[in-house]
Amino acid sequence: MTEIDDKTVSLILVVRNEEVGLRQVLPKISTDIFDDFFAIDGTSTDKSVELMKSFGYQAYPQVKRGLGSAMIEARERVKTHSFIYFHPDGNEDPADLPRMAELLRAGHEFVVASRMIQGAWNEEDDKVFKWRKYANQGFALLANVFFAHGGNRTSDVTHGFRGITCETFDRMNLSSRDLTMDYQMVIRALKLGIRITEFPTHEWPRIDGATNFASLPTGIAELKLLWREIAMGLRSAEGKELRIASKESLRREKFLDSTDHN
Repeated sequence: MTEIDDKTVSLILVVRNEEVGLRQVLPKISTDIFDDFFAIDGTSTDKSVELMKSFGYQAYPQVKRGLGSAMIEARERVKTHSFIYFHPDGNEDPADLPRMAELLRAGHEFVVASRMIQGAWNEEDDKVFKWRKYANQGFALLANVFFAHGGNRTSDVTHGFRGITCETFDRMNLSSRDLTMDYQMVIRALKLGIRITEFPTHEWPRIDGATNFASLPTGIAELKLLWREIAMGLRSAEGKELRIASKESLRREKFLDSTDHN
């Protein structure tokens, strides 16, 4: 890890074939409020990389497959005190970036833009049946029931728009390499007693194409992660649980390395 400057914030774009979204979102992001900004690109085959470079972003190619891998690789490149993950597909509101950066600079260690609290808007809120929203709320309820203590709670476990300090991220000892990373971050925060700061955000429709994460496989993956976290222990990960997490991380690394070469 690199040496960290105090109270500085990086912006990280997590991208895979988002050329259409980037054309609309990039002009709305004020990079001058950040101390550093770059992107992790998941082997895009469109013009995403060229477009980001034209806006001044350094785009680093993702080495290992999976959303969690992209997030871990991004952390390894951070030189600031804290950082923000942002997915420029149109769902996340760039107008909320200054607020998140301000909260991190004010000393909040884990900040999530929530689509589930008062004043927020979820993309399904105008529908009769809100299946993805119901699933998110269900997973949040389970996380709170099993892991929350000391008044710490979560409302939105799958929204990728979040900011965190490097120290806090490292303390979580995260091992997920796939789409369950967002859920694992929230669960580890609840276990460790890391305060989750939330503010309401507006989720807009995705600009181009469908989500990369189908609902049923995503739900099954989240349930498997939940079970593993329950099996490891319901409370503080500072001692025994973090050692278990480290072993789990090594096992998953070996498995993912083998699948990457298939």
